Amino acid sequence: MAPTPTLARRAHTRALTAALTLALIALPAQARADAGDEAAPQSAAESSAAAQSAPQAAPPASPSPEATDAPEPAAPSASGEDREAPASSETDEPATMDAADETGRGAWMRDSAGWWWRRADGTYPASQWVRIGGSRYYFYDSGYMATGWFRDGADWFFLAPSGALVGGWLKDGGSWYYLDPDTGVMRTGLTGVGGTWYYLGSSGAMRTGWERLADGWHFFASNGAQMGGWVRDGGEWYYLDPNTGVMRTAPLDLNGRHYEFDASGAWRGYEAPAGYLQPTDHITGLGDATNTLTWGMNGTKVRIAQVRLGLWHSNKLASVDAPFVAAVKNFQQRAGLPVTGVVDKATWDAMDTGYPWTVDQYQATPLPLTATRSERIEAMIGYAWNQTGSSYTWGGAGPYDLGFDCSGLVLQSLYTAGLDPQPINVVKHAWPSYRTSQELYAYPWFQHVPLAQRQRGDLIFYTTSGTVTHVAIYLGDDMVVHTDWMGRPARMQHITVGYGWDRMTPDVVRPLP
Repeated sequence: MAPTPTLARRAHTRALTAALTLALIALPAQARADAGDEAAPQSAAESSAAAQSAPQAAPPASPSPEATDAPEPAAPSASGEDREAPASSETDEPATMDAADETGRGAWMRDSAGWWWRRADGTYPASQWVRIGGSRYYFYDSGYMATGWFRDGADWFFLAPSGALVGGWLKDGGSWYYLDPDTGVMRTGLTGVGGTWYYLGSSGAMRTGWERLADGWHFFASNGAQMGGWVRDGGEWYYLDPNTGVMRTAPLDLNGRHYEFDASGAWRGYEAPAGYLQPTDHITGLGDATNTLTWGMNGTKVRIAQVRLGLWHSNKLASVDAPFVAAVKNFQQRAGLPVTGVVDKATWDAMDTGYPWTVDQYQATPLPLTATRSERIEAMIGYAWNQTGSSYTWGGAGPYDLGFDCSGLVLQSLYTAGLDPQPINVVKHAWPSYRTSQELYAYPWFQHVPLAQRQRGDLIFYTTSGTVTHVAIYLGDDMVVHTDWMGRPARMQHITVGYGWDRMTPDVVRPLP
């Protein structure tokens, strides 16, 4: 009969005893400290190490690329590489699969050095895998149960504090690892789990960010999931093959659009030439910025207040004048407000107009950054065209039911195309004596070309006594879309629009060069 682990331990030197004590002692979770009332090791399902939640697949990304410069994606520094990094032996079946089932054939024992399994005949398993109660355990040549990271041949395994072999996702030392659910073998390299691909470094630790594999660059989300489609990183957009995850550098035709990429994989879509206004996918936020209606103020909010006060009619300019101030004072007196003749937010709220205080802000939504130059031009024209039939409002910039003036229509159309010509904006547009058409013509980040070279999407400017007073959007074939005065709604018209060729500026503005 083979000696028990206790007798074997007594026969060894003190050095061996010390080594075993330091390397092998691992009390199972829930085990009692009292050796006389010992608890058997738990199963893997009961182990706290195996109970941690695994990484989840990232939601699909469908952003719109942005045109900016970027260096080559840099591979991140390795993490969790403090252990020896073996390659998984996936060709040979691990010994864990051949573990003999000794359930009911012995009992768990423990002494000061650790746990061991005593068979009915007094022998014990050593240097082998054993299946007990549905879980697999490994016993060293001393007979003591192994815990933690364990290497058997070329393969790494993880044994819970209970000794039970762990399978699936494991978080250890701040890193995630994936252990084959059937064999317990720690996986490395590109690994599919539940329909999602992850990259596990040579140490087994799950990697995130850029990784250069044999077939090219891949990107792994913060949860480890391999990404496909558009991915934004470091201010740049990259396209990853949805099937393979490989970053694209060659030209791509996708959904009727053409994309170019530089050597680093960064998307190179439409960019205005240096020195001109670049497209954006968001318009500068104005927050609560809006107009208090004081003397001379124009625009949409004035029209709304005029309607509320019974002053509005089809040929009425949307301007704060003497009748407007008098009507506001009467309203404020009736409402118990300070009688100022000025429509501030308190007066506006009391009027209960049905419109928000910031109704005079942006109405249009810019295109995503994937948009080509042609798409931006058509979006700009399309927005203006959709406003045809809307009434004229001095200083107005929409919405449709509240009307536009010439430059208000152009501003909202530019926003739709992804152009944000700050400091020109729709709030300043309604200021007394602020001439937006003049500001647009003089804007230093718009390209100017001779009138004879006009193209679809250009802005045509008209003058009165040499001063810019009107702007329209050029459609081609000497037609424009615009709105120009009371009683004349937004419409398509010949380029002369009643002004004549002699009143056009000698050059046109090309907002998208």
